[in-house]
Amino acid sequence: MEKNKNRALITNPARKTTTRAQARANKNSPRGRLDVLGLTMLGIGGAVGSGIFVASGMAVNQAGPAIILSFIVGGILSTLVMIMLGEMSVHEPTSGSFSVYAGEYLGPALGFISGWIYWLAGILTLSTEMVAAALTVRFWLPAWPVWLISLIIAALIIGVGLLNVRAFARVEEILSFIKVGVLLIIIIMGAIILSDLWPGIKSPGVTNFLGHGGLFPHGFTGVLTSLLLVLYAYAGEQVIGPATGDTRHPVNTIPEAIGAINIILAVLYLGSITVLVGLVPWARVPQKASGFVFLFRYLGMYAITGIINAVILIAILSAMNSNMYGVPRMLKSLAERHDAPSFLAKNNRADVPLPAVLASSVCLLIVVGVSYLLPQNIFAYIASASGVTLLLNWLIIAITHIRFRLKTAHDPKIRRPKASGFPYKAAAAIVLLLVILGTAALSVNQLVGLAVSLILTLVFAGFYFFLIRKRHPAGT
Repeated sequence: MEKNKNRALITNPARKTTTRAQARANKNSPRGRLDVLGLTMLGIGGAVGSGIFVASGMAVNQAGPAIILSFIVGGILSTLVMIMLGEMSVHEPTSGSFSVYAGEYLGPALGFISGWIYWLAGILTLSTEMVAAALTVRFWLPAWPVWLISLIIAALIIGVGLLNVRAFARVEEILSFIKVGVLLIIIIMGAIILSDLWPGIKSPGVTNFLGHGGLFPHGFTGVLTSLLLVLYAYAGEQVIGPATGDTRHPVNTIPEAIGAINIILAVLYLGSITVLVGLVPWARVPQKASGFVFLFRYLGMYAITGIINAVILIAILSAMNSNMYGVPRMLKSLAERHDAPSFLAKNNRADVPLPAVLASSVCLLIVVGVSYLLPQNIFAYIASASGVTLLLNWLIIAITHIRFRLKTAHDPKIRRPKASGFPYKAAAAIVLLLVILGTAALSVNQLVGLAVSLILTLVFAGFYFFLIRKRHPAGT
C-alpha cells in the first residue's frame, strides 16, 4: 500500500491525501503497531545515547557552565523542528517521512537528497554509538580488543533490528525506561547534593557555575561552538519520522508522542547537565569518556560507578536500537521511490525490511572499521559530521513545512492540528540552523565534519541530477 502511494506521489506531485483517509488506512494496516508509548520511547531511545553521555563532555569543555544555555537553545530548536515534522506526519504518515514531504513540496531532487543524507547521518551516528559502546564495555573487559567488542555489539543490534515492529517496540520501551529512570535518579541525587542535604558530601554551592573562569569561560563563542554537539544529542528523536509509517491512529498518536518527547528530553538534558557542571569543575569533565561516570568518582561514590557505566551502555544500545529502526526504513522508502536499488524495498514475513537492514549493517561495519584505522579524534569528527548532516535535514524539514502550509492552507478536505506561529517559528528555526552550521567553522574538529557533510551532500545532488533524475517522469 505504502509503495503504491509513494509511486503516486512521484508521478503526480500535486496529489493530496486527507488526514482522515491516511488515519483510516494506517489504522487498518498491519504496520500500525506503535501506540503513544511505543512512539515516545522510540524517540527517547533515539535521542538519549552517546550524545548526552559521551559527546556532552566535549561540549562542556567548549562552553563551560554556559553549556546549560546551549542545551536550552538546542531544546527550543529541536522542539520547533519536531512540531513541524509532526504536523506533516499527521497529514501523511509514511516511513519515508521528511524525505517524501521534501520530494512532494520541494521537488524530487530534495526528496532524494534528504533521504540519503538522513541515511548517511544514521550510519555515522550508529558508528559513533558503536565505538562509544565498545569503549564502555572495556570498563569491565579492559583486555578485550575494541574491534571484537564492536562485532558482538553489532550482531546484537542487528539481531534486534530483525524483530517485528511490536517486539522491537517492547525491547526499546524497556531499554528507554531504564535509562530515563537512572537519569532521573542522577538529577534527584544531584539536586540533593547541591542543596547540601546529602550526608558526608559538602555542596560546592555556585562555585562551579561562577568560578573557574565564570559562566562564560570561553565567551559567547564557546556557546556557539558547543551547539553542534548539543544538537547531536537531540537529533536522534528524528527517528519518529520514519516510525510514523508504523503508527496506530496517527492523528492523535503523533502529536501526543512529540509533546511527551520534548518535555522528557528537556527535563532529562537540562537536569543532568546542570548537575554535572554544578558538581564538577567544567575543565575536569573528560572529553573522551563519560562525564557521569567521572562525576561519581569525583564525589567518592566508587561503588556505583559500575552501575552507572552499565546504564550508559544500555542508553547507547537503546539509541543504536532506535537508529537501526529508522535508517533501514528510510532506505526502503528510497527504494520504493526508485531512488535506491529496488531489491532494498522488500520486506520479509515479519514485515521487516531485511535487505535494507543488512545493507545498512554492512555500511555501518565499514565505517566503524575505517574509524579504527583513524583513531585520532575520530569520535569528534564523526559526531560533527553526523550533527551537520542531521542539521541539513532539519533545514530541509523547516523549508518543506513552509511550502506544505502554503500549498495546503486553503484545502477544505484537510483537517489536521496546525502549529501556531506560522511562518515565524519556521523562519526562526531556519535562521538558528544557519547560524549553528556557520559556527561549525570555528572549531577544527567541527570544521572537518562540516566539510565532509557538505561534500557528501553535493555528491548526492550530483548523483541525482546525472543518474536518478531521468527516473522521474516530470523531469524535475
